[in-house]
Amino acid sequence: MTRTLIVCTLGLSLLSATGDARQRRATAAALSPLDIIEIQQLAIRYSYGLDTGADNGYLYADVFTPDGEFVGRQVPLTQGREALARVARSVRKGNSQYVRHFIANHIIEPAAEGATGKVYLMVVDCEEGQPSSIYIGGHYEDVYVKTAEGWRIKKRDARAMGPPRTPGL
Repeated sequence: MTRTLIVCTLGLSLLSATGDARQRRATAAALSPLDIIEIQQLAIRYSYGLDTGADNGYLYADVFTPDGEFVGRQVPLTQGREALARVARSVRKGNSQYVRHFIANHIIEPAAEGATGKVYLMVVDCEEGQPSSIYIGGHYEDVYVKTAEGWRIKKRDARAMGPPRTPGL
């Protein structure tokens, strides 16, 4: 009898949680195919802007809202256009063909304030004369909002990045 009661209680809890998730999605505006493509382009410009430092770091900074924020492993919080541009300018670039940030498997879902997303990240060290190695891997959890300039990242949170690589190993 007790076991049946526990199973029924768990089942009702799961149904309630599923209903809550459906209700949250129903209250969020649907995303058009163009919205999804524009959000995916943010992720592409993010990596390219960070690796190249293009436009004095502003290509990277401008994928965020003016008050946008990045929370990462090495820096607890970077917020605002100028601070984000400084990050892109500070990334070490060994050569003009420098690439380091690779993203994949982007999931985008509607949310009350715009959209949320998750995207895998792999950071690779590619130095001339050295074998390439994976520096870190993990994923980003994002909040996207639609602005007058188009979709932008409101918040990007780097997750599950693992410990830093030990130099020389």
